[in-house]
Amino acid sequence: MSSQSMSPSSPHHLIQGDGTFCMDSSDAFAKACTPPLSSVGLQYSAVAIMGPQSSGKSTLLNKVFGTSFVEMDAQVGRSQTTKGVWVSKSPRITDSNATVLVLDLEGSDGRERGEDDTNFEKQSALFALAVADVLLINLWCHDIGREHGSGKPLLRTVMQVNLRLFNPRK
Repeated sequence: MSSQSMSPSSPHHLIQGDGTFCMDSSDAFAKACTPPLSSVGLQYSAVAIMGPQSSGKSTLLNKVFGTSFVEMDAQVGRSQTTKGVWVSKSPRITDSNATVLVLDLEGSDGRERGEDDTNFEKQSALFALAVADVLLINLWCHDIGREHGSGKPLLRTVMQVNLRLFNPRK
């Protein structure tokens, strides 16, 4: 999917797989939104999804929010589809006072990055935690309870930071 598309419901590349912020694409996205994001102030909501590679994150977002993130074609083979972080505006939310931004994160545990490269996974998960009102965590049901198969180390990091950021101090 081209990040140069001018439609806000078309996905725009927000952060590349190497962690580089896509300034031109994010500016184009912000201007293409109706009303422009610069005019809505804080009157928007953000939803992000994280989870294992090829677990259906993009498909879930497309079905629920009407977005058009690129989906994996299982007939071609299981491989990385989403690289980095992509953003889209939900076309299903038509209330003029509601803007819903949808963030699709690169899957964790991908063989393309290798087993030892978890830095981007942690950074993108923490980014999503910081900007999203709702963070969806997509898991394979057979991985629940497994130490690494379920992304437990990444989930632990996200939950620990969440508690530090949002737990009221006594």
